[in-house]
Amino acid sequence: MRGTASSTGEWLAARARAVRFACTRPLGYLAFVIALAALSASARLLGEDHELGFFAGRLNRMISRYPEVTRPGVQMAWLLWAGLLALALSPLDPIASRWDEVVLGTAALGVLWWRTVGARRAGH
Repeated sequence: MRGTASSTGEWLAARARAVRFACTRPLGYLAFVIALAALSASARLLGEDHELGFFAGRLNRMISRYPEVTRPGVQMAWLLWAGLLALALSPLDPIASRWDEVVLGTAALGVLWWRTVGARRAGH
């Protein structure tokens, strides 16, 4: 009997750990995307002449070379954006004005513009 209770306890602990990871993993992906954005912003703001800007730029380029690392975070960020947009367009919108939809749409257009036009310009 004791072996059964122990294995049941281990199974429950493993299931609880799996549920905890399933709930917290999206937050980790979002934190990673925000950290990459901050790294890119610091590289641009400080420039290549500053030591920290040079290091941040090199680190950002090194991480960006591996899309399998960044893809889950980017997908989670777009999923969060879609959820926020759906909430903003729904009748349950907590903000009475239309500025939340404008901000979300502008943010998406800015990201898409940077990925299409800005990426081509940087490649030349």
